[in-house]
Amino acid sequence: MAQTAEKMKTPKDIVVEWIDHILDRKKWTGTDLARNSNLAPSTILRMINDPEHQFVPSLKTLQKIAEGSGYPIPRKVLDALGAQKVERSAASEAEEASLEGRRPARAAARVSTVELRHVSSLPAALQSAASPRREAYVPAPPQLEGDETAFAFHMPDNTFDPWLKSGSLMFATKRRDPVAGDTLLITGKDGKSRVRLLVDIDETGLKLSKSIPVTDEELMSFEDITELAIVTVFVKSV
Repeated sequence: MAQTAEKMKTPKDIVVEWIDHILDRKKWTGTDLARNSNLAPSTILRMINDPEHQFVPSLKTLQKIAEGSGYPIPRKVLDALGAQKVERSAASEAEEASLEGRRPARAAARVSTVELRHVSSLPAALQSAASPRREAYVPAPPQLEGDETAFAFHMPDNTFDPWLKSGSLMFATKRRDPVAGDTLLITGKDGKSRVRLLVDIDETGLKLSKSIPVTDEELMSFEDITELAIVTVFVKSV
């Protein structure tokens, strides 16, 4: 029965569930969410308060909500919109434009997204209880569009504080090999992830720094590394 009920949900129902989740977690009103997302309050309020209003917002609007709230667009929301080809229809674009007091765009393009991965500074044995894994996607920055190796993650600790805070949204790629001066996301065999500045590479492993500028170095053997990615974009603290 639960599966049947889930299948009967409309794309609007699924979007509203996500928005209700944000409002509950942030202790916000719909107006608060609209203000933080740089949207007209009516865009949010009509959607969550009027059951007869079947307008489904565009992916661009959902991105504004994700950025304004700090809650990435869930996979099920993207799937629901994907069932309607994700691109906004002329009717929905026109209605959204009227709600926000602007002219509709002439054309809309697909928005590239990347997976938001869970990384943690805790050992693997402790991670499931402290940080449940949830599948989510976030908009890709322009320089990573089309990069199938790219992904996003949140800074797992305060290693580079105050330059980077724990929880800062970051983007990484595995498209090329790292070189000295790169910032790396390194996951060890113990399951712990860390962000470090690459000082040098030699036959024994990676010479890394926890500080910027470099004041100390640590060596990590290749044998202790399970995954390596180059951090290319730093967004903000959430």
